Amino acid sequence: MRKGLIEAIILGFGLLSYIATAMAQVNHVSINSRQFEVNHLPQLKVNVVAQNDDVSRLGFYIRQLENNKVEQQKLTVQAINRFLLQLNGSEIISDSNAQLIITEATSTGAVTLAVVAIFDAPYSLNGAKIAVNSEHRPIPDANLPVMSTSKHQQVDHRVAQVPSVPSSTIVPTQQVNCLLERDNSDTLWRIANRYKQQWNTSVYGAMLAIFEANLLAFSKQKIHLLLKDVPLNCPSTMILAQYDNKAVDKKVFEAIEAKHANQ
Repeated sequence: MRKGLIEAIILGFGLLSYIATAMAQVNHVSINSRQFEVNHLPQLKVNVVAQNDDVSRLGFYIRQLENNKVEQQKLTVQAINRFLLQLNGSEIISDSNAQLIITEATSTGAVTLAVVAIFDAPYSLNGAKIAVNSEHRPIPDANLPVMSTSKHQQVDHRVAQVPSVPSSTIVPTQQVNCLLERDNSDTLWRIANRYKQQWNTSVYGAMLAIFEANLLAFSKQKIHLLLKDVPLNCPSTMILAQYDNKAVDKKVFEAIEAKHANQ
């Protein structure tokens, strides 16, 4: 099995071009990291970049082969930020070839957007977390079945919807009384390049962290439109912990940049 991060990137008129009823165009989907090994309960962080930041119609499932039967479980979903989701499952994954299935609910049924090999994704316990005391909220079911594509067995599950997460359950997005050094000639890239070593991340991770901690400092909240004469808050350590994989951060940044440029 090929090692390394497997990413599913859906752009423009690719896979979604024939899904006339789809409501949320997905620009990018990838596994940010996994927090479990074989024979443990599944825990994943997933990057999603969607038009209008709407992921409410997406469903996330793990499909595995056990005792020569295809089994599929629905994952619960919690938002960490606009582009990062936490996925958790309640059944142990024993198949090293297990796959993450991403679907979208449409008026004619659920369609599959991407299939990603889970154990090709990097294992990491270092990453953004939802506050420990946050209340776990079950995800309401949509009345749309998802059918397994396996020849051996069809599995009927319900498409999960992403709930809104109360602001009190999300970790702080910035450090108190901490501002970045900048002048009006600085670009986002230049500021990020200045701080990347101090933050132990790549220039792409630094740009994403600055953007997340300072949405109002960007015109129309677009990542390529940094405003002048606006102070920039320092990203919190919890935000910076999300961006520790240069390859993933580069893909996410480019997907967000392309999305914002076309809006």
